[in-house]
Amino acid sequence: MGKTEKPRRTQAERRAQSRQAVLDSACRLFGEKGYADTSLEEISADCGLTIRPVYHYFGNKKSLFAAVNEHMSARILDTFVSDMGEDPEKALRVSWRAFLDLCDDPGFRRVVLIDGPNILGRQQWAQSTIYLRASELVGATQPTRGAAKKFRFALMNRVMMGAMAEAALMVAEADDIPMAKREAEQLIMTMFARLGDYSG
Repeated sequence: MGKTEKPRRTQAERRAQSRQAVLDSACRLFGEKGYADTSLEEISADCGLTIRPVYHYFGNKKSLFAAVNEHMSARILDTFVSDMGEDPEKALRVSWRAFLDLCDDPGFRRVVLIDGPNILGRQQWAQSTIYLRASELVGATQPTRGAAKKFRFALMNRVMMGAMAEAALMVAEADDIPMAKREAEQLIMTMFARLGDYSG
């Protein structure tokens, strides 16, 4: 019997594979070396392509980094509790613990928490799906407020998101990670508990 030939990949499949190869290499190199010390030439060489496909699929270095940031940030969404049930504070605590666990990954920490806000701007973080989802979790722990108090709640919400990012960085850089996680969890949850006092 003759050998069964493997079906040839379509042009779209080859392009998708090449784009994914660029993204995979960029995730690793940006995570290891940071944005400033990683070039598109290094990324193209790492994934075995010329520089032309990198520009074709992503346009420029900043756009490629944005795609890497989005790809890595999607991991945060996977950690959030989707069904808050009757105990939103517990769901928030579980999601916060899972997020802290992600910060053990140096690549995630470098791309999402350190380089992301600096390269893409803090406004991009405030408009991201992750920020909006985290805001929902925070808001679910508080009673519904009147229209006049929306700004106060939004202000505290923004402060809390910043506090979470900074706490995660400190945990990731700590010598005693388990202790740092416990302290960060206690501090953040205490701050959440006080959110109602401030926005009330």
